[in-house]
Amino acid sequence: MSGKAAGGAAGGGAVRVWDVDLSGDAGAAGPATGLLTDAERARAARLADPVRRTALLRSHAAARRLLAEHLGLPPERIGWTPGPYGKPALTGAGRGCEWNLSRSGLRALVAVGGAAPVGVDLQAEHPHGDPLALARRFFAPAEATQLAALPPGRARVRRLCLLLARKEARAKAVGGRLLDFLRHDVGAAPAPDGGSRRPGGTGYAVADLAVGPGYAAAVATTGRPTGRIDYRSCDWRDLCVRN
Repeated sequence: MSGKAAGGAAGGGAVRVWDVDLSGDAGAAGPATGLLTDAERARAARLADPVRRTALLRSHAAARRLLAEHLGLPPERIGWTPGPYGKPALTGAGRGCEWNLSRSGLRALVAVGGAAPVGVDLQAEHPHGDPLALARRFFAPAEATQLAALPPGRARVRRLCLLLARKEARAKAVGGRLLDFLRHDVGAAPAPDGGSRRPGGTGYAVADLAVGPGYAAAVATTGRPTGRIDYRSCDWRDLCVRN
């Protein structure tokens, strides 16, 4: 596992984010599925898309390992239950530790915020239709104006996906629906030091994650700044396939 700490706003402790590579030989998945519950395996079996099925199995197994190591518990004691809009909450011995998961293709982000509610989102950069038309229909007017100022093509796609990642991370931190946050303006420029931003009166902070070309990602917390972001890359096989 490799890692780097990204600077953030002072105070509030660190938010940990693991960037998990879910690719690799499908035949190696056997030990990983042993980390899952019957309900998780059944849910995966219902997915017709093999990529989505593989991503669910491997991301849940990796998340269970990462949370177990973070909390100092055996993986079999890590359980969670989805909230009204799907955000998972730890149960049993892990109760009270806030975390979140996002997948895009064969890649996942696992964020742990400690006692502070946290949300994370990963977006593969693809058009979603006409970026400017979508922004004008669903986003805050100032965000649509920002997209209109960019040249058509990849620049608008990248901006749309980054705004979506910020909004989704915010919605997940709260445990709400993305639909209720689409018109919230999250288009302000990030802090110069890469730290979190707290728009006036909204009670949350969001920070972009540098996840490499082709993707946009953000992490959000409620009730306090994100603080230092401890961002690490890892491979699901190193976590789940024990030799």
